[in-house]
Amino acid sequence: MGKSEAVIRVLGFGDSLTAGTPGYDPLDHSGDEKSQYGYWLVRVASKERGLHIDFDNQGEPGELVRHMLPRLKKAMNVGSYRAVIILGGSNDIGWGGDSRTICTYVESLWEHALDRGSRVVGCTVPPIGFEYPGLQETQARLNEMIRTSGKEYDGLVVVDLFNSLSDEQGLLAPEFDSGDGLHLSVEGYKRMGESIWQSGVKVLLE
Repeated sequence: MGKSEAVIRVLGFGDSLTAGTPGYDPLDHSGDEKSQYGYWLVRVASKERGLHIDFDNQGEPGELVRHMLPRLKKAMNVGSYRAVIILGGSNDIGWGGDSRTICTYVESLWEHALDRGSRVVGCTVPPIGFEYPGLQETQARLNEMIRTSGKEYDGLVVVDLFNSLSDEQGLLAPEFDSGDGLHLSVEGYKRMGESIWQSGVKVLLE
């Protein structure tokens, strides 16, 4: 695919890590646009392939993955997307959800996007910047389920954001931490966007 290709519509769907918290608010398009992974994904796709990606940021801070399906259905009723990037589960883990239930809701999002004719990028849940063994045990189980389950779907690839953003201790690397141990710095969103392009969207478009 070359520079003459038409605009490629990509949906970024998820919670605050999709929205760009704390630096960007997609609802009123305020803040630093570089504090959203979609900015970096669009940039690297243009630089590497000359592709024009129209990125639709549908991040909703604080949302639980079990509440996301109606919103995804609404978004996909409005427009069609070549690829849908789905990231969720962090908030569910924080509220004590179990890994199997969370993964089932994630899979329902994947399946809806695939049924609507889009290709899908699934994502593991990124690390946090402090030790919280109970949460991290659930997260580790969930991420392994996401990696394993993703192999069962045609038209879907899983991007391992956990490994892309973690340090040697399995915590959010300091340079990617916005300061609260949960959300990302601009450099963190840059790494996230470039990882999703290289291991996800780029693969699906080949």
